[in-house]
Amino acid sequence: MIKIGDYNTIMNDRNIFNQIVYTPLSEALQLLDERRKNPELLAKVEKLLKGNIPEIFKKKKCAILARQLATPNHESRRFISIAKENNLQPVFFEYYDDKFTSNNDFKHSLGRLHIQNGKDQNGHDMIENITIVDFNKYNGEKLKEVKTIWGESLIDFHKKLFSVHNINNVHFFNEENWYKKSNNEKPSEFYLNFFLLNTCFGILFENFLTSKNNAEAKFTKNVILPALEKVINLTNVKPLIVPIEPLELEESNFWYYHLPKVKKIISKI
Repeated sequence: MIKIGDYNTIMNDRNIFNQIVYTPLSEALQLLDERRKNPELLAKVEKLLKGNIPEIFKKKKCAILARQLATPNHESRRFISIAKENNLQPVFFEYYDDKFTSNNDFKHSLGRLHIQNGKDQNGHDMIENITIVDFNKYNGEKLKEVKTIWGESLIDFHKKLFSVHNINNVHFFNEENWYKKSNNEKPSEFYLNFFLLNTCFGILFENFLTSKNNAEAKFTKNVILPALEKVINLTNVKPLIVPIEPLELEESNFWYYHLPKVKKIISKI
């Protein structure tokens, strides 16, 4: 069995972590082309996934961003731009059955929009916060059940935001249509399958956080690294993962910000 190394050591050394988890974009593009022409690898991965490969991944070279609910914030628009510049089909992997909560920064930003209204005279971002969801009412509910304070589905609202930016030719893919989770399943089981998909059918754009002060670091250590290691052992190749944000800025809330133009479709409160 191939061991990627001691997980604590990997988490404590950012250079080691980056080398083990990530692949530079230029290299990932080349590897994706090579692997899609490798019949043995394709057959192996397809067998491991029990033939469960979404059609779009068979037909096109895909860039993947996994978020519970896609919204055209700075992060998503950066993702789309990078994908299209490199002739990749942007695919948003979504999971509407996930729980809505104010304790997660990204999910909180779905219910309280952070609008970047330029900068002040000192060069600081001027952020306008607009609450569009009753957090007390919907905290702990599934995302697909959450409504805005004017009664619109939160999912539908965020999809409409893409039209404000005239964003088209992106694909929204509901994870539930591909992978059914069992009741007592460990999160690493999903990521095992998800990473298998990203060995030769697409490139995942993601930043996995390692900071000891970030709650997501525990998830990275206990779920992401074991799943990554298992995929490498099963396929002898590393999943194609490229950081979507510059590593030095990956924990910034900037990526959750929206442009002022989205305000025009917010119903009067």
